[in-house]
Amino acid sequence: MSSGVRYLIVFFSLGMILVSFLIGWSAKKKASDVQSFFGGTALFGPVTVGLSTVAAVASAFAVVGVPGLVYGAGNTMNLWMLSSCAFAMAYFAVGKKIRAMAEVGPIASLGDISDLRFNNHRGIKAILSIVLFMGAIAYLASQISACTALFAHLLGWNPYVAGFFIFGILTLYTAISGEVGGVMTQAFQGLIMVVAGIIMIGAFFMITGGFANVLEVVSKAGTVTATVDGQELVKQFTPKAMDAWGAMPGAIALTWMFIPILGTMGQPQVLTRIYALKDPRDMPKLSLYAGLGHFIIGFFALTMGYGALYLVGKGLIPPLANNDNAIFAVADYVGVVAQLFVYAAILAASMSTASMFLTLSSNIISRDLPTALGLKLEGSKQMNISRATTFIIGSIAIIFALTSGEAVAILGTFGWGTLMSATFPVFIIGLAWKKASSQGVMAGLTVALVLNITSLLLNRSGFSWPGGLPWYVNVITAAILVTVVVSLFTKGAADEEIDPRVDAVIDL
Repeated sequence: MSSGVRYLIVFFSLGMILVSFLIGWSAKKKASDVQSFFGGTALFGPVTVGLSTVAAVASAFAVVGVPGLVYGAGNTMNLWMLSSCAFAMAYFAVGKKIRAMAEVGPIASLGDISDLRFNNHRGIKAILSIVLFMGAIAYLASQISACTALFAHLLGWNPYVAGFFIFGILTLYTAISGEVGGVMTQAFQGLIMVVAGIIMIGAFFMITGGFANVLEVVSKAGTVTATVDGQELVKQFTPKAMDAWGAMPGAIALTWMFIPILGTMGQPQVLTRIYALKDPRDMPKLSLYAGLGHFIIGFFALTMGYGALYLVGKGLIPPLANNDNAIFAVADYVGVVAQLFVYAAILAASMSTASMFLTLSSNIISRDLPTALGLKLEGSKQMNISRATTFIIGSIAIIFALTSGEAVAILGTFGWGTLMSATFPVFIIGLAWKKASSQGVMAGLTVALVLNITSLLLNRSGFSWPGGLPWYVNVITAAILVTVVVSLFTKGAADEEIDPRVDAVIDL
């Protein structure tokens, strides 16, 4: 990459960061009370909420990791695209109920919904807050680490300079405007990702001529070798990569469909955005916009992997030293415009997800956890504490991400399942089943907390999980099973003990 192109990428990326900051700064006018600052409650239309949701869900893994997995294993990741349907499924299953909770009580956080559903059960709110905080910090650190490493390498910056510059600005506008600014900046960043996706999908078809040509090249390429900077690079092509399951077992392909679909329904960046929707009647539009946005970004990610396979198989570029370089290889081949938007999309993916989990973690520490422990603070004081907490958590997360590479890599896989194990007992089961009791949910959350910590320690020790499924499948299954079984024999906050307003919400 020439120095001129590097400078263009720098200016383009700085422009996106500047616009994000200006949007966040202007949003502080709307962050005037607890509900708007902590939840952005009932403030935005379906386009803004849809783009914000997609941007926060489609992290750097989707934009960089998925193309690398396609380049490495072919069709194994194809079923992952069905996760675009998960948004509609989430809104259909719990969307009306979560949005309706904002109509029957003051909702500014997921903890507030827990309070309404389970009659202010402080134990549930406390453990929910702890598990959500663990998952949020894991996600936050992994996004900072991935984005900082990329731009430090690209621009030749010291990683600390890159990290504190990019995420320091993000921390600043997040602290100022809270979740209002988070929704608005994420919507802008989501738009950048969608535009980049449209450009690169078009480029894929122009380069390859379509998937039929990719299939033919991959099936016939055999072994491709090249020497780059004294290093011999080899790519072994196999027709099996284009089978229904790709080069990996079918169970892995099914996992990549099953886990994202269920996981999306239980992610805070989906649940919290539901009550940010201004008009409940716009829920069908939100389903459409979020699903379509994710489809474009997801298809963008897949085509970059297939584009890299095609280019290497045709001998147009050398084999990749690292599978995760697939998207960059295609962008470099297409030209300057592609490079500008691809790097901007990666930056947008990291920033949007990081800002979501930064506000979530700071809100838990400043609002949900204190109230769960019986501390009553005025709204203005909660907001001031949250602003200070945002700076503290942001700074600690940046330093941790830059100094704990292996730990961050493990945490990156830890966040998704941890968040699911916390949200499913409380929000999915709790709002779909009137017999879900406070005792059952408390037991399920306790199991989730213990097993998440245990799993993290086992992962760090190199433990191999049986069955080939991710560890968090077992944790989530255990949390749900315990919640249901204990609820069958207890009655707290269930059936006739449910608040009549909440009872009506569950019937929706």
